[in-house]
Parts: sequence; C-alpha cells; structure tokens
Amino acid sequence: MKKFINRNKEREFLAKEYSKNTASFVVIYGRRRIGKTALLKEFIKDKKALFFLATEESENENRNEFKRAVAEYI
Repeated sequence: MKKFINRNKEREFLAKEYSKNTASFVVIYGRRRIGKTALLKEFIKDKKALFFLATEESENENRNEFKRAVAEYI
C-alpha cells in the first residue's frame, strides 16, 4: 500500500461514506498534483465503486463519458 502523508482525515471520510447503506456521490477537488487520484484509486482498489475522472473537454462530452461509465458499472 502506498503511504499517504496527512491524509487520515480524507481516508476516514471516504471510509464513512463508503460504509453507508445508501448511495453516495463524492466529489474530490483541489490543486493539481497533490495525490487526489492516487488517494481515490488506492481507496477503491478492493471495493465496488465507480471512478470517473472529468476532463477539460466540453461539458457535453464529460456528460456522455459519465453516462457510459455508469452504464458499464451497472
């Protein structure tokens, strides 16, 4: 497992959200290159989860890609 420094709060939040008996939608945002994607990928590696990374494409293109990702997931 990768070592994440000062990410305990974020990991606890993700674990709490994941353990709920209802669906959750979590948005992670912040400065570039601080480990957001790595944190999420590490967290979901052994869990049933949908991971979608929006791009700088148009809103419509991101929406279509998100629909495809959801369709594959379900």
